[in-house]
Amino acid sequence: MNIEPTGVPVCGFEGPEKRLEIDFKPHPAKPHGLRVFNKSQWQEMLNFSSCTIISQMSNEFCDSYVLSESSLFVYPNKLMIKTCGTTTLLKIIPKLLEYSGMCQLEVDYVMYSRKNFLFPEKQVAPHFSWNHELEYLDKYFDGQSYVLGPINKDHWYLYVADYSEPCDAASKEVTLELMMHKLDRVAASQFYRKEGLGDRDKFPGVVELIDEQQTDEFNFTPCGYSMNGLANSSYSTIHVTPEPQCSYASFETNCGAASYKQLILRVFEIFKPGTVTLTLFRENTTTEHDALDLQLPGYTLKYKTVSDLGGNRNVVMCNYELTGLNDRVAFNRRRMIN
Repeated sequence: MNIEPTGVPVCGFEGPEKRLEIDFKPHPAKPHGLRVFNKSQWQEMLNFSSCTIISQMSNEFCDSYVLSESSLFVYPNKLMIKTCGTTTLLKIIPKLLEYSGMCQLEVDYVMYSRKNFLFPEKQVAPHFSWNHELEYLDKYFDGQSYVLGPINKDHWYLYVADYSEPCDAASKEVTLELMMHKLDRVAASQFYRKEGLGDRDKFPGVVELIDEQQTDEFNFTPCGYSMNGLANSSYSTIHVTPEPQCSYASFETNCGAASYKQLILRVFEIFKPGTVTLTLFRENTTTEHDALDLQLPGYTLKYKTVSDLGGNRNVVMCNYELTGLNDRVAFNRRRMIN
């Protein structure tokens, strides 16, 4: 249990998500792949993770679902799902593999990841620990496990099972994920439900983060916010837990960019995080690791870890801290006392 300096136990919502992505080999006779399944069928699968579909949006490329705990994106040959809180995400795997088998789709690539939990003692099976999760994953896949970052501070767990052929030189899949803690109090307060705010009212500045994106947004009661965005074949997603004892926001996109620096800074402008864990997964990159511009104004790069995952894929994980974070924390404590 987390304890404040006052000795008072701290309870809160587990914002950091569990994330599962499974890519499948295309089947020439099944061009629609996983998109043949409807909302009710996906809800049947999601029942195993204890979350509910609350909104849906689609375009030519993807079906997007905002969940009671995060997001689901379904492509013909790929599924990406994030769930937070005490959801049992890995329990959807048997049903998902049943669905993919009905479409005659073979697993091509599996990625399961999560940041270290704020309240690990609240998790339920199979998420008691990373070792428990690995045991569960190994029932279905033959994968490798990684831990990136300092084990006694913010770190990130990754499991990869690769059944793919050597990467197509034309494929340049990139996924950027920002996991942000210690949000500025004023920034976080915008995500509390105010009188007159509708469930689906748009949050200023979110649509503009990705060019030509359509967004599906939900404002929770008494607080919290989720957004799924689609821009052609790219997705983005945001989730916010604003309570001060566990404040957290996440942003993720697979939208390609020559540089992500300005996008990252625009996200930071909305949430003003105190600490950030950034991950960038890349396929077929020809860019040297050190050429990636990871210097962000106003933030200090505390740790950086690069892992080559085989198949010409790699992942970079960085931990940042707001310059002057201790002064901001002290100011907030004084404000609470007064």
